[in-house]
Amino acid sequence: SWSEGWFWQLRYLHVPSGTMDPIVQGAWSTLSRAPKLRIAVPFILGIVLAMWFPGPIAVGSGILVLTTIAAITVMRMHVEFPQRWVRGPFVFIWFFVFGWFWQTVRDPLQHPLHFSHQQPTEALWIMQLNTINGSSAKIIRADATVQYVGQNDTLKPSNGRVMMTLLRHDDGSEPRAGDILIVRTRMEPITRIPDPGGFDRRSWAASRGMYHECFAGPQNWVVTGHGWRLSDLFLGPRTRVSEWLVESGLPLRERAMVKALVLGMRDELDGAQRDAFVRSGTIHILAVSGTHVGFIYLMLLFMFHWLGGGHKARLVRGLIILVALWCYAGLTGGSPSVLRATIMFTLFTLAGMSRQRASPLNSLFAAAFILLVWDPHMLVEIGFQLSFLAVLGIILFHAPIERKWIPDNVWVGRIWTLSVMSIAAQLLTTPLTLYFFKAFPTYFLPANLFVVTAAGFAVYGAVGMLVIFRIPFLGPLVAFFLMVLLMAVGHVTEFFSGLPGAYPAVRIGIPEVFVLYALVISTMLVVVFKWRPALRIAGLAMACLLLVWGYRSRAVQAEERFVVYDDRHAIQATMSVGRSLLVITDDDIQDVSGWTRKKLDRHQRSTGSDDPVAASFATMAGTDAVQVGPTVMGGGRWSSLGIDVRFFTEDDPDLPATDMIDVLVIHDLRYISEETLGNIAQHTRHVVLAGEMAWKARAFTKKWCGEHALPVHDVRDQGAFVLAKN
Repeated sequence: SWSEGWFWQLRYLHVPSGTMDPIVQGAWSTLSRAPKLRIAVPFILGIVLAMWFPGPIAVGSGILVLTTIAAITVMRMHVEFPQRWVRGPFVFIWFFVFGWFWQTVRDPLQHPLHFSHQQPTEALWIMQLNTINGSSAKIIRADATVQYVGQNDTLKPSNGRVMMTLLRHDDGSEPRAGDILIVRTRMEPITRIPDPGGFDRRSWAASRGMYHECFAGPQNWVVTGHGWRLSDLFLGPRTRVSEWLVESGLPLRERAMVKALVLGMRDELDGAQRDAFVRSGTIHILAVSGTHVGFIYLMLLFMFHWLGGGHKARLVRGLIILVALWCYAGLTGGSPSVLRATIMFTLFTLAGMSRQRASPLNSLFAAAFILLVWDPHMLVEIGFQLSFLAVLGIILFHAPIERKWIPDNVWVGRIWTLSVMSIAAQLLTTPLTLYFFKAFPTYFLPANLFVVTAAGFAVYGAVGMLVIFRIPFLGPLVAFFLMVLLMAVGHVTEFFSGLPGAYPAVRIGIPEVFVLYALVISTMLVVVFKWRPALRIAGLAMACLLLVWGYRSRAVQAEERFVVYDDRHAIQATMSVGRSLLVITDDDIQDVSGWTRKKLDRHQRSTGSDDPVAASFATMAGTDAVQVGPTVMGGGRWSSLGIDVRFFTEDDPDLPATDMIDVLVIHDLRYISEETLGNIAQHTRHVVLAGEMAWKARAFTKKWCGEHALPVHDVRDQGAFVLAKN
C-alpha cells in the first residue's frame, strides 16, 4: 500500500515519556521526511496570494532578489545540528515569494503584449490552436494563443489566450491542435451571465487563463500552416486506434465507452450515458486520469516482473515502463489529469530503478510543484484540485482505515480494500464536489465497487483487443467479452442513477467548504488515529456547520429573485419567492421541451427550490389578476411582495403604468418609438431585451438607454438577467 510507510510512522513511532503526543510527533516526523511537501505548500500559498493580490512585476522581482540573498546567506552559514531548523523559515519564505512572483509573471493579463491592451476593434489576428474543445456540423470551439495582430498594414507581436468559435467552411474541413490561423475578428471580454445552476463559461475560461472570446464566420478564417507539437507524434496512432475500434464491431454505446476509457475521447457518449455516470458517482472513470494510468502501470509491472530484481533488470523494466507511460499519455491527448498521474508514476518508477522506496506523499507534492511551475493557473482547475485531493486522501487514510478490519475471506478482503479506496478518495473531495456540483451521488460506494473493477478489466481488454482483434476467432472473442463487460457497466450505472435519492441536491458556500474540511480531518484523527483532542475540533466544526446552514436556510426563505433565462430565440422567465419557483411558459410544465426542462432542473437544484409551478403568457397578459403561488399576475404584470415586473410586446399599447416598475421585459417587438422609450425611462428601473426582438429595435433601444443612463440588459449578448432582493 502506498501509505503503509506513512501509517507506521504515524501510529507506531516510539515516543519517549515526557515528549509530545505520539500522534503529533508521528505527523511531524512524516512532514519532516517529505521535503517536496515543504517546498510545494509555500509555493501554492504564494500563487493563491498573487491571485487575490497581484503586484507589479518590478516589485516582485525586487522582493525575490532580497529573499534569495537572505536564503543563500542563511543556508551557507555554519550552524550546529540543533539549530538547523532556522533554515526552514527562510526556505519557506523564499518559495512563498517565488510562488507569488511566478504567478504574477505568468498571469497573462500582466504581459505587456497581451491583446487586451489593444483597442477592442475588429482586426486581423494570427493565432495557433491549442485544443479543440468541441465540434458539430456547423461550428468548432477551440482555445487559441494569439501571436500577432495586424495594425496599419503591419503585423505586431501580441500575446494571450482566447476562446474561439468558428463557423465551418463549406468543405467541412476541421482544423487540429497546432494549426496556425489567420482570423479577422474582434476580441470581446467573456461576460455572459449563466442561468442559475448553468455552466459558467467565464469562471471555466478564467481557470485556464482566458478572459476573452471571439467569433469568426467561414469567410473570416483560414489555416495557413501548422506548428509542430509533441502531441503530433501520437496523432497518427490516436487516429488509427479510433479507426480500429470502429472496425472491431463493438456496438456504438460500448465503443463510446472504450474510446473514453482508453483514449479519453468522449465525443461519442450520449447524454443519457453521461448523466448515468454522473448520478452514480462514477463519472471519473470516463475521464482518463490517475486511475487509468495506474491500471497501465500495474499491468506493465506484472508483464515484466519476470525480468527479476537485479540492477540491470530494474533499469530495463523502468525504461520500458517510462516509455509506455509517456506514450500512453500522448495517445490519450496529454490532458492535465493524465500528465499529473504520469509524472507521479514516473517518480515511483525512477525511485524503483535506483533502489529507493518512493514516498507517495513526496511524489504527490513533487508532481504538484512541477505542474504548477509549468502552469500556475492549473491550481484553480477543478480537475487538478479533485485529482490531487483524491490521491492525497488515499495516501493519508487508505491504510489506516483498511487496518481497522482484516476479513478472513480473501474475496471479502478485496471488496473491503476497494471500498476503503473509494471512501478514502471521497473524504477529501466531497466538500469540493458539493460546492461545485451542488449534489452528492448517494450510491457512489456500491457503484464504484463494480464499475472501478470492471473498468480495470475493460482497459486491459481494450488494449488486448487493439492488439489481437484481427486474429480470427480470438479477436472477436475478446471483443464479445469486452462488449458484455461494458454493457454490464452501463446497466449498473443506470440502475444506481435511477434509484430514489440517487443524486440529491446539496448547496454549500465557501465557508461551509472550510468547515467541512475541518470536520473531516478532525473526525479522521479521532476515529482512525485515536487522537482525542481533535474531538473538540470536530464538535466545534459541526456546530459552525449547523449555524451556517441555519443562516443560509433563513436567507433563502427571505429572498426573492426574478430571472430571464439565457435564450437567443425565445423567452423563459421565472420568479422565486423563498423556495417557491414560478415559471412563465406557454406549455404545461410536464410538456416543456427537454432544453428548457434541463434549465429548470439546474435552477431548482442550485437554489433548493420546490417543484416549479407553471403559468402561461396568456394568463399573465389577461385582464384579470390571478394568484400563482405567492405572486400575482395579470394585465401584463407579474408581482411579488418585493419585485414588480412588466412584459411589453408588439401587441401592447403604450405603457399605462404610473408607478415605478423594477423590470420591464421587452420581447416579440419589431419597432419601438422614442416616445415609448421616454415613458419607459420614467417608470422603469431596469430594461431587459429578450431573445425574440428585431435587431433594429434592439440596437435602437440599447443606444437610447445608454444615452439616457437607463440600465439595459440584452439577453442575446449578455446572457441571463438576474434580479435578487432580500
